[in-house]
Amino acid sequence: MTVLEIGLLACAIVSVVALVFAFISFRRVGKLASENEKLIQKLMREVAASSSGSVGMGQRLLAMEKRLQAANTQKPEKIDYYNDDEFQPYSQAAQMFKMGMDCDEVARRCGLSRAEASLLEMMQKSSR
Repeated sequence: MTVLEIGLLACAIVSVVALVFAFISFRRVGKLASENEKLIQKLMREVAASSSGSVGMGQRLLAMEKRLQAANTQKPEKIDYYNDDEFQPYSQAAQMFKMGMDCDEVARRCGLSRAEASLLEMMQKSSR
């Protein structure tokens, strides 16, 4: 074998090894892209759930603001938060937080979003 043939054979071997590494790297990149796509979809679902909870909380806050504005124009009357159907889930949640329940459990039991329950929990902790 001549030096040229040995050089060509070495180049061919290096090329095959490089091709194998490129193929392995390509497969890894494909798997990582698939995993990243799954994570992105999960994050999008969580953001959507969080946004819907925030919208629900905003709607309830607006309703309370309208109610307060109407109450300011009328003779002030005491609102019974514990017996009012609109505030019942919130008063139940406050009692559950006092008993030491976690945010997810309170949200599930009271029919509140995770964002609402988290806000109530923070308010409960700050009032202590």
